[in-house]
Amino acid sequence: METPVIILSGFLGSGKTTLLLSVLKECSARGLTPGILMNELGKRDVDGTILEEQAGVQVQKLLDGCVCCSRKSELPQGLFTLLERSPDVIVIELTGVADPDEIRRTLQEPELAGRVRHHYTVTMLDAENVLEFNSRFSADKELVRTLRKQIESADLVAVNKQDLAAPGTIGKIENMIRKHNPEAAIVYTEYSRIDLSSLLDGVHRRRESKAAAHDGHGAGTPAAAHAHDGHGGHSHSGHEPHEETASFSKVSTVTLTFPPAEQSPASLSRERLEAFFLDCGDALLRAKGHVALSRHETVQLVQYAGTRTYWEASRYPGAPYLVMIGLNLSEARLKERWSELFH
Repeated sequence: METPVIILSGFLGSGKTTLLLSVLKECSARGLTPGILMNELGKRDVDGTILEEQAGVQVQKLLDGCVCCSRKSELPQGLFTLLERSPDVIVIELTGVADPDEIRRTLQEPELAGRVRHHYTVTMLDAENVLEFNSRFSADKELVRTLRKQIESADLVAVNKQDLAAPGTIGKIENMIRKHNPEAAIVYTEYSRIDLSSLLDGVHRRRESKAAAHDGHGAGTPAAAHAHDGHGGHSHSGHEPHEETASFSKVSTVTLTFPPAEQSPASLSRERLEAFFLDCGDALLRAKGHVALSRHETVQLVQYAGTRTYWEASRYPGAPYLVMIGLNLSEARLKERWSELFH
């Protein structure tokens, strides 16, 4: 029996993990057992820890690379590990610079045939910043191509953070989406709140799947057949032919660690850390991690996206760290400036 796979796509900081938390809650309400595969660019896991902490789920993690290119060979094994747990549905959260079409093709490879099927792809967009991406990343054609493919491949495009968008922006965003994907559903939202029924329609508990099929809701029905083609029933004939290219070229990660308290005469304040992010300019696309502001405070989850910094209490038990994701980042220079914050 094929296990349906939902792909969550979207650029760095668009709200994928927040959406995934909602999907997990909805699965729980429906009595579904999900399998989660989390792919992150950095060597340290942030989003998977958030899921385990807030949703209490076990996450299969693929770190330090992208499953549509540098980590592509590891995706089947990650799926096989999840399938051993007999989930009702598998949800893959991609890195912010991944091409979801590459993942769909992997799901169709012979070794996975009959085991999994593509069910739905959601692409999240950051309403505040998405229109600037083409000009901001013009020097990285592969990245621009990937961001376009994220829209082209979607069954649903969720335009998130609409409350932060400048007046008149929403209509321009819709025109941009329709240019690349005339048929996907579009929703406008805040905090990744969307109607999850379309994502989970046709997903059943394994012990109920046979009965559901006899009732006209199983894998042999027209609705499920649309899910199999991965695009709500419409074809990709208008899309570019598949090219064997990486999903990004100049995006890199740097992991920063904290000095021991006894070696650090200065405490790190929120203001200094936020200024550190902003001083990186356009080179910094995303930052996230679990940070210790002082020896007297608990660890905080910090996330930086689109020039905004978000803070949240965390129960993370390990050593604090910060993952920086950006274009042509200089690891040596970043670590030098990071060290200066503590002196």
